[in-house]
Formats: sequence, C-alpha cells, structure tokens
Amino acid sequence: MSIREDANPGFYDADSTIYDQQRWVSPAGVFTNETQQSIVAKLTGEWTGEGLEIGPGTARFTIPLLRNGMKMTVCDISTGMLDVARKNIEGAGFGKNVRAYREGSIYELPFDDNHFDHAICLNVFNHLEHPDQAIAEMARVIKPGSTLLFNYANLMSWYLPAAMRINARGTAVGQEVYSAWERPGVMARHARQAGLKCVRRTGHVHVPRELEKFKLLPVVRILDKMSRGGPLSALAAVHFCLYRKQ
Repeated sequence: MSIREDANPGFYDADSTIYDQQRWVSPAGVFTNETQQSIVAKLTGEWTGEGLEIGPGTARFTIPLLRNGMKMTVCDISTGMLDVARKNIEGAGFGKNVRAYREGSIYELPFDDNHFDHAICLNVFNHLEHPDQAIAEMARVIKPGSTLLFNYANLMSWYLPAAMRINARGTAVGQEVYSAWERPGVMARHARQAGLKCVRRTGHVHVPRELEKFKLLPVVRILDKMSRGGPLSALAAVHFCLYRKQ
C-alpha cells in the first residue's frame, strides 16, 4: 500500500509521545543515536550564531546545539512533535535560547531570505516526495557563506534490496508513513542547482527497526565503521551532507 507525504503530519502527531522510546532504547537504537550524535557534533562543531532546525523531532539534535551556544529556531510540520521538542528543550534548561517554535512545511518555510547563519534537517528527507524543492527552500533562508546540514537514505547502499522495496511501495517497512530512498548523484545535483557547494559527506549504517530481531548489530558496527569515509562511504545507508551556500 502506497502512502502520500501529506499523511506524514498525522503519523508524527500520533507518534510524538512514544517516538524516542520506540527508536533509541534498544541496543541497536542506542548505537544509532550515539553514532548520529557523534557525526552531527563533528559536522557542526564550529557553528555559532542563529540556527534553524527543520523537523527537530524530539529535539535530540537541537539540545546539543543549544548547549554549544547556538540560538535556535525550530520548525516542524507536526504540532505534536513541536510540543514534545519544546517540553524537552525547556526540561534541559535551554528554553531561553530558542527564538521561536514555528509550524510550517519545508517546502514553504515561514522565514525571510538569507536569514540564518546555519540550518540543519535530519531524518526528514526520507519522508519527502520533492527533495529538490526542500533543498532549494532551505538554501533560500540561510545567508551566503552559511552552511546547511542534512541527511538522506541512500538508495545505492548496503540495503539496496530493502530500499528498492520501500521505493516501490512508497511506505516505510513496518510503519504507515511515506518513505523514499534517494540516489546520491541526484541529491548532489539538487544541491548544486540550489547554489550549494559540498563541504563534507559522511556515511552511517544503522540497524532498521524491523531488522533488530535478527541481532545484526555486530555486523552493522563493522559496516558503519567501514562506511564513515573513503570509497566505501558511497555504500552507507545514510549520507550526512554539509553544504555551504555560495
């Protein structure tokens, strides 16, 4: 059964209060979360000033950026996720460092041109039907010379058979939410057309939730390490891409 992207807000509104518990508590989930946090910390370590996060989820990436001194604006299409993000941010003691919580679409961001010093959008592109429009819109709202960090699910990865099945169905495995895996060359072209230049691409291999029962974590740890950089990074299941606006 195929699901359209416009069903995503309802899915995440319903999922918001159990999101973290479903994804980051198991051994595989802990590994994925810790690995992603490490990658993001390295790619954003020099960030200062005003930042925008699109699709903050439960704020698991927002809070470290706030802790490092960033002033953040967060924008999500799901009001449920925004509520949880606000609660977690305030609970961590960083509420005063958030400029605004805004409901909005990545395709029509409610911000002026050339407004932010940096922007981040993680674990969102695998739920978008029009990644080219999303990249162009994110590029619009950051200043020239600023950086943009996003990731996407890599179709041409170790998980190619599963990714092809997901693309054929338009649905994530085991979840009633729109999902798509992208070709790296196509994503790079979208970025160039938006006036962005690649600064760094980092690979990551995670354990999909539906495969946790097969105890693949030891193998995935090896694949993840092999995929972090160098030629094998092209086979990573997730690409983290840091771009600079020209």
